[in-house]
Amino acid sequence: MKTLHNSRSGSGYLIVLAFAGILLIFFMIFGTFKSGQQQLQSKDVRRFVTSTLGEAALNCIIAELNANRGFSTHRYYREKGDEFWNTPVKNRETLIGDIGKIYVKGVKAGIYHGGSDFGEFKAKVAPMFSARENSKTKTLLEAEMYTRAEIVVKVGAGWGIQEETCRKITALLERRYPATENILYDGELLDIGALGPFAGRENQLRRGRLYGYNWITMTTAGGACRGSQLYEMEKIESPGFIRALKDTRIEFADGSTMNLSSANDSIKMDKFDPHEGFILDGANGAHPIKLSRLPRERIKATAERYRKSYGLTLTKGMLEFGKYRNPYDSGTQYVDLDFGDYRVLKGASKRTGRPDDDDEEETGSAEEEGEDETGEGADYSTASDDPEIIRKLRGDRILIYSEVPLRVWGCPDRTLTIYCTEDIVVGGDFNQNPRVPQLYENDDYINYRFPLENGKDRHKIGALLMSEGRVLIDMSRPTLFARNEIKPYFLYALARSLHPSTPEIEAEIKYILCPLNPDNRKALVGLGELGTDGNFIPRYGTIAWLYNNKEVNSGGQYDANMEDLLAFFTPGGGDRPRFGINDENVRNEIIEYFKAAVRYGGDLTMPEQDRIFEMAWNQAIIEEEVAPNPYNGAMGLMMGLFEEARKDPSDGLFMPEITINAVLVSSTRRASRFSIGNSPEKVDDEIGNAGSTQYMRPPGFIIQRVYGGVIRLASKEPKYFISGAHTGANILRRRLWDRTNLSSNPFRPFESPAVHNLLTFTEEMISEKEYDKF
Repeated sequence: MKTLHNSRSGSGYLIVLAFAGILLIFFMIFGTFKSGQQQLQSKDVRRFVTSTLGEAALNCIIAELNANRGFSTHRYYREKGDEFWNTPVKNRETLIGDIGKIYVKGVKAGIYHGGSDFGEFKAKVAPMFSARENSKTKTLLEAEMYTRAEIVVKVGAGWGIQEETCRKITALLERRYPATENILYDGELLDIGALGPFAGRENQLRRGRLYGYNWITMTTAGGACRGSQLYEMEKIESPGFIRALKDTRIEFADGSTMNLSSANDSIKMDKFDPHEGFILDGANGAHPIKLSRLPRERIKATAERYRKSYGLTLTKGMLEFGKYRNPYDSGTQYVDLDFGDYRVLKGASKRTGRPDDDDEEETGSAEEEGEDETGEGADYSTASDDPEIIRKLRGDRILIYSEVPLRVWGCPDRTLTIYCTEDIVVGGDFNQNPRVPQLYENDDYINYRFPLENGKDRHKIGALLMSEGRVLIDMSRPTLFARNEIKPYFLYALARSLHPSTPEIEAEIKYILCPLNPDNRKALVGLGELGTDGNFIPRYGTIAWLYNNKEVNSGGQYDANMEDLLAFFTPGGGDRPRFGINDENVRNEIIEYFKAAVRYGGDLTMPEQDRIFEMAWNQAIIEEEVAPNPYNGAMGLMMGLFEEARKDPSDGLFMPEITINAVLVSSTRRASRFSIGNSPEKVDDEIGNAGSTQYMRPPGFIIQRVYGGVIRLASKEPKYFISGAHTGANILRRRLWDRTNLSSNPFRPFESPAVHNLLTFTEEMISEKEYDKF
């Protein structure tokens, strides 16, 4: 029994040892597998981190470009030839700084350096030398559009692992100019119906691009509004969707057409036709061209750096605030900038297309495209009538950075860029030569009969207004935008108050005082041939009576002959056209000057006509600013002007119009009474012709013409709400695109904001040796 017992005990030990051996083998196999798996995971993680760091480096490059579109490590990249990367930049500081745990060191000897705790990167960036303009795309600047970036990344150092992981990224970036490419751009919703109402016929939008970041809607302003038709469109684009709540005819730049309706808009994905890329929604490849902010730091630094030449920084206290108040934000004071008459010295240039190359290798500063292209002989300090602080600047293009709200009007004498951290109010005609006749092709009031050109003795210059708040259009002061239209009608209405003796003589007034060419205006002859009684036959009763009664200034006959003339200058109500002046002393001075003029020669010469108008107009400006009255001054003539101007297109009476030749860039999100769809509840950033000072009443309207583009970035929160209480409804809005703001030197404004998008992207493994050689 003892022997058997010992035998069984030994067998148990053998079983335990055998089982332990099996477990040992199992754990050895499992450990080997686990170690291989960890090693595999480690490589995958490093590859992932390498790719992520490379993408982070690409985002750093895009951020540098957004901060300074002249950023590069080399002057240009050439696709063909021996040298791909040409002329390295010796030194350039970064403008973005460290981002979290990612650091950047700027450019040294043609290499952009950076990294993180996990690794490092090097990069080369340069514009493409081989880019050429495409004649079919008027709205794009292909020569400046493409930038090449190559990035190499190394990860592994500092992980206790000897093996390094290296990758290379090659990317093609696209530069876009939302402000100067588009006729309308909205960083939220672009609602075409907000331009209305258009009751008589459809509105027309011609040329350029339309862009809405979230969506675009083709709508009306409700009621009888007939919406808009689109012509010569190069692109209609939204990364969201494009809706047609009103059937809309669209003609594209290649001549093809489509009718967009609710049956075939992008909501009906199977019915939507992108027309070979002319109209794109998010499902069909639309680009997210989102300009998230304006390049404030870059523009401020440029204005300060070149303060002795073309840069100006306006701060509080440099100029006095004016009396103007925005009724929607009554607590804010504005500095007035009146740019006066058109005194441009720079002649039109034949150079178009690709702008001059910029010398930015060492500085990374703003575009320096020749500070004074007119040479030393161009002395704006004496030739210009711009505000004195601006006249002192040198060069044919100027840059103003303002930290105070601005109200602007008049004719800048040099290509102008204004950047304002507060609101900009366009208070009147801006950048339109007052000698430009408003001759439209037809009563659509869209295209002039001639193309607008830049330069001396032409029509305008380049202008770009950018605000971190709103750019508002104010029509509350007709004296700031209707002088050209009012003057001939003022003379016409004045002459009619002088008792023309026959209907034929009254009919002649337009041709004498309001010819199509104002240079052909003539004297108003008050006396005819000598009569049988020895007196001249009256042509205008008032003039003849004053001539024949030089010493009589009172009495019944005097009052009867002077009644209508006195009424013309006296404030009052009703539908009768009048240029009411509150100040009785000024009113009497005008009357006495008129009496003296006609008593001397029996007629009203052109210098005398001009003198009377200037006396009345200057007083109207003062009174309109202090206490506007719809029956006084320019306001009192607006309805009569509208009714008379529409009668005969061959005379020199034109529809009242506020003309703005500029690109207008607002930053705030929409904050106004606004309803999406076919609704009249669409209030834009506008002021004037409303409430107690509504001077234009139905069926009359004011043409509001913006030749350039209207851009809303929707990147900042608004400070106040626009209810519509101070915004009139009698506005005929016209928007036209101007290519010269994009590509025409020397009239291309400084600092058009740019956005950069990724077009192509490739990634590959490289060796550590290739990384080091880069």
